[in-house]
Amino acid sequence: MGKVNVCLKRSYIMVISVIATLSALMLAVTLFTHGRFSRVDDETETMLPGLQLMYSISIITLILAIIGVYGACKEKKWALIMFAVGMILGTLFLIASDIQALAQRPKVAEHLKMHYMMLQNNASGITDDLRDVHIKFQCCGLDQGYLDWGYDIPESCLCTEESTNPCGSSQKQQSV
Repeated sequence: MGKVNVCLKRSYIMVISVIATLSALMLAVTLFTHGRFSRVDDETETMLPGLQLMYSISIITLILAIIGVYGACKEKKWALIMFAVGMILGTLFLIASDIQALAQRPKVAEHLKMHYMMLQNNASGITDDLRDVHIKFQCCGLDQGYLDWGYDIPESCLCTEESTNPCGSSQKQQSV
């Protein structure tokens, strides 16, 4: 390899060091999150695929950054090529994942809406929690406002004068 400009070499090492630092921080956050949620068995099972993805992304990025710094410091062409190809493939993977997530977004939103609509009509303690959330965030219902509650419109749907989000027709709650 020919003589490399010192400024280019140092800037390359600095950028790769920033990438390595961010990757190490992401790995630390993933480890902390895994440790925190491992105490509750139900949450760990649902979060496991996401945690595995975060582990793999952060570890692979950290390894590629180490290879990139080695290639820049020792001026090894194979290491720089491996770093560049690995980062390009990682970027393409993340772009493909984003496109897939955007394509699934309407289905997930509809599924969540149906799930919470069933919870809203449930007569258990969940209904009380939903009413507390409605009072706290000054909202009423999930899809059509107070009409979601049918003939059992809760007090949380009544607007107060301090409301920042007007409740529409529910201000005049009709006796049912």
